[in-house]
Amino acid sequence: MIDEGRLQQEIIDHEGGVVLKPYKDHLGYLTIGVGHLIKDSEKHEFRNGISYETGLKLFLIDYSIAKRDMQTFLKPCGDMPEYARDIVEEVCLEMAFQIGLPKLQKFVKFKQALTDENWSEAILQMEQSRWYNQTPNRARSLMDKMKKLI
Repeated sequence: MIDEGRLQQEIIDHEGGVVLKPYKDHLGYLTIGVGHLIKDSEKHEFRNGISYETGLKLFLIDYSIAKRDMQTFLKPCGDMPEYARDIVEEVCLEMAFQIGLPKLQKFVKFKQALTDENWSEAILQMEQSRWYNQTPNRARSLMDKMKKLI
């Protein structure tokens, strides 16, 4: 079973903490809190910043969406061995948090490798992605988690 508190803290750390003023992420998107992409409808509300509590509330909402997205992404993979389930779920949940389900669904070969329980191929697919080139430190951290399965 995933240690939710630990995983949430890891995501917060990977995102650079709870940022109270709007900033542009590495791709130039306006962001606030814990990597929360500011929607057009939120620009006015967040233009002067947020409280730490609001940042955490936004994070918990985004985390719950990412958790649902991870489950959707992994559903076609079928049942995984118990020794692998938590690691794969953690990695996919964090990827869903960072890039969202539509982009995660483009990791077709990665998903197939997970289905085949081919952990080395899954890691290779992570490394060969544009996501890896955009955020290599985070990607390497998640790849290191996957390496525990080999």
